[in-house]
Parts: sequence; C-alpha cells; structure tokens
Amino acid sequence: MKRLLPLALLAAAAPLFAQAPAASGAEWGTPLGGNPVAPTPASAPAPAASATVISVPKPPPSAFAQARASTQATGDYFHDFAELIVRVRSVKWIEEICSDAFPATAEANRHAYEVWLVDHGPFVDEMEGQFLIIGKYWGEESPQARKDGLTVEQLKEKVDANRAGLVQDFRARGMRSFQKRCEAYPEIMLSPQLDLEKSQADLVRSVRLGPGAAQ
Repeated sequence: MKRLLPLALLAAAAPLFAQAPAASGAEWGTPLGGNPVAPTPASAPAPAASATVISVPKPPPSAFAQARASTQATGDYFHDFAELIVRVRSVKWIEEICSDAFPATAEANRHAYEVWLVDHGPFVDEMEGQFLIIGKYWGEESPQARKDGLTVEQLKEKVDANRAGLVQDFRARGMRSFQKRCEAYPEIMLSPQLDLEKSQADLVRSVRLGPGAAQ
C-alpha cells in the first residue's frame, strides 16, 4: 500500500496542472519572434511628451498556460511523467485544434507535425510506452490498492482531459491571436523548445529513472 500515494498523484494530474505557478521562459505555442502584435504604421506620429498613455493590461494566462510555461521535476516519477506526457501530447493536440478551428491551416500543420516526428518520433514512442510501465507497476500493487485506485485507462483519460485546457487557453486570447498561432505552427515546430527531450531534460531524466528511483 505504501506505493499507492504516487499513483494518486498521477490520478490528480489535471488539477495539479491548474495549480502550478507560472515561471520565466518562452511559453509553448509562441512563435519564434515572440507574441504576435499589431504592427505600428511607419507614418504614425509618436505620442506627444505631455500625452497620457493608457496601457491596457494583458489578460492573465490561463491555468493551462501557467502550468505549461515551466515545471521543475520533483523526482516523483508519476508527477513528472504526467507533466511530460501532457507536453508530448500537446504537440499533436495543437495541430488537431488548429485544423478544427482554421481548416486552411490543416494541411501545412499536419505536414509540419509529420516532419517533426521524423526527428522526435522515437522519443514520443518512448514516452507513450511509459504507460506500459505504469500498468506493470500498478499490477504489482495489492488487490485492495487496485480496487481502490484508478485503472491505467482512467489515468490516460485524466491526462487527455488537459486538451480542453489548451483549447480554453487559445480561445481566451481572442480569435485573431488564436489564428496567428495556428498559422505559425510550422515555425513553432522548428523551435528548440519543441525538442522536448532537451528542453524538458529534467522531467525526461526523472521519468527515465523509473517509478522506484525516489524511494
């Protein structure tokens, strides 16, 4: 029964993501040039020195965006795997979300994802394969632990529930920003941030150590 707590941590993955604090660094889904902003016409006069400039505060990022910005590995396999697998699956989720919302981006974005898989497919397969380890680890628990806990399939469903948070984040920024990000998807896929094996090295290292490493 002593191993049931880590399983409970993964089962609580979705609310955990919503509570994670924002951290510095580029946010997933930002084009290489930064957040898209409306260009200022060259002929537009500069504001007078005495003019009052009103700055409209930027809407706070959604809970999903905060959690995805950066999360340090805790050394707990189940927590760190939950964080990492959401990042891995988000790459495909964004392509799907954009294709649904803006069909004109679908072909280019699907191609960009396929090209990305050429380099990163083995890593994606490795991370998806971690669910097999979870299943084996779960099977080693006592019958009562299995009876009281979630199945591996239910754990997968909790991970995939984060897809809705990604949709919410994109829509919260307005349809124009949403569309620009979808159009920039092929460019984003070329960024170092999307080399998840390197950009999420701490999480990857923790997951590769396996379930019993921190005990």
